[in-house]
Amino acid sequence: MSLDVNIRHSTDQDLQDMVILMDQLGYPTTYAEMQERYAHIAADANFTTLAAEVRGRVVGLLGMQTSYSYEKNGRHCRIMALVVHEHYRGSGIGRQLLLAAEQWAAAQQVDSISLNSGNRADREAAHAFYQEMGYTAGSTGFSKKPQLLQHN
Repeated sequence: MSLDVNIRHSTDQDLQDMVILMDQLGYPTTYAEMQERYAHIAADANFTTLAAEVRGRVVGLLGMQTSYSYEKNGRHCRIMALVVHEHYRGSGIGRQLLLAAEQWAAAQQVDSISLNSGNRADREAAHAFYQEMGYTAGSTGFSKKPQLLQHN
């Protein structure tokens, strides 16, 4: 069975489906939280969000940010989120999203693309997919919430 998939730029009409996808990616999100996040993302020209639509529903999402880097010349694109609804995984939608992102990045004259993927056991299939798509494993990431500045 082949799916009729439409890859397009997301809109605020996609928020409910985005909430479901973020939850499936392992980041439980309320509608209000997604609405706030998306308002900032949509207003920032350095961010682009692609949606994979099937029969009027968004079943896949790829969010990316372009920037410059300190370590090399040229523009860089970082894929910050890539998720396909669990009922559609293995159908080629992730591949279509990733290829569409690469085409968009090339049109924007981006010199490199990177992404991070957690080390959880449930991400092994994702890691194999990224390698199959030509991505190589890189550095380990760390994160921390900054402490609020205290004034005396």
